[in-house]
Amino acid sequence: MEIIVTRSRIAGTLPHYVYRALVPADKLSSQRRALAGTVAGPTIAGRIPCVRIGPLLAPEHYFEMAHHLRSGLAPRIGALARRIETLVIRTSFPEMTAASTPIVFQLDTDPGDACIWTDIDDLTAAFDRLEPRTELLTVADLGLRQDDGRRAA
Repeated sequence: MEIIVTRSRIAGTLPHYVYRALVPADKLSSQRRALAGTVAGPTIAGRIPCVRIGPLLAPEHYFEMAHHLRSGLAPRIGALARRIETLVIRTSFPEMTAASTPIVFQLDTDPGDACIWTDIDDLTAAFDRLEPRTELLTVADLGLRQDDGRRAA
């Protein structure tokens, strides 16, 4: 599956950046898009409809659960999504050194906006498969291409 990894500068005096890893919505089934919802990708990626990693990872039964029952599973899905996002972002943009991707990251330099499109294993409903190994996950476990198949936008 294709994944978009972006670095977008926030306007201001210091070099503050937002890093994101999103999946283009048109690469998913219409059923999963309806369940997961879409967000607009960053401007550098063309503002295309995308899906966040968390809803993409969620097992099918998560969307059928009563809201009050989701509260036990939602934080675990979120933790796995943050781990995957951090691995993908740090591989694409090594200057992002935080242990978990922050909302805003300040850099000492100003490398500018960037966007990388690459391939990763299908993460649709992958929570049950990946969650037991959350802390041990590597980009190799996710099938992320680190050199071949990547293209900058």
